[in-house]
Amino acid sequence: MVARVKLYLQHDQLEQELEARIVPHLARAALGENDWVFCAADFNPAPRWQQYEDAETASLITLGRQILGLKAKLGEPDEGSIAEQLCVYCRLWAAARGDHRAAAQTLAQRFLSQISAANRAR
Repeated sequence: MVARVKLYLQHDQLEQELEARIVPHLARAALGENDWVFCAADFNPAPRWQQYEDAETASLITLGRQILGLKAKLGEPDEGSIAEQLCVYCRLWAAARGDHRAAAQTLAQRFLSQISAANRAR
């Protein structure tokens, strides 16, 4: 029982950290200040883009994986979580055809709206 409580506390702390770090990162991208916000080697099969991997996003993905691992241990669903959605948005950006800058801005705005709506629903 105590171990499970510790896992929940760790989970909550990591989720708060992820949200606190990702919101300003996405906000800059939504303003057009980071075209590579969703460029992550793990989700982008095109070798030419891997040199542009966003270091902060890579760090956030690592943090997200820790969160998803804790969710699995706790038997919690990961659908809709910021950690899971970050992976989804990286895949969407990688699949975008044409202007990756516009895709980054549009996806960042959409992700920020999704986070905001989830916070209002709490």
